[in-house]
Amino acid sequence: MEDQQKASETAQTIRSMIKQEDKLLNDRINWLVSIQGLLFAGLSFSWDKKDAGGLVFAFTFLGIVVALSAYSTFPFYSQALRNLIAWWDNYKPSDYNGPDIVGFRSAKSGVLWFLRPWRALPFIFVTGWVLVLLFHLARL
Repeated sequence: MEDQQKASETAQTIRSMIKQEDKLLNDRINWLVSIQGLLFAGLSFSWDKKDAGGLVFAFTFLGIVVALSAYSTFPFYSQALRNLIAWWDNYKPSDYNGPDIVGFRSAKSGVLWFLRPWRALPFIFVTGWVLVLLFHLARL
């Protein structure tokens, strides 16, 4: 009985660590979306001004750099999750009969895998900024 209690406490600790990783990912996505929103808002105020060409380039550059910067942090989430799940799978007692540490173990394949927000959003924003730049260059 004591082994089951210890295994349940360990599982709860790992769930808590996964929850912290989820929070960090959420914070990173919120940071990305907030900054992108501010940059697009700034762009909207300068878009129709004749002497704001430099601002359009600056907003585009910053938008792309911020998206790539955010993207560089998102793999930390996936790796942390893989590490925690692997640790649990390796060390959980064979007689453990409690719930798993995650509700769903997803496969790393297919289009849906790439469309997860922490993978797709940076590329969506980069694409948006490239389109802004192309539209801006086309109207010069």
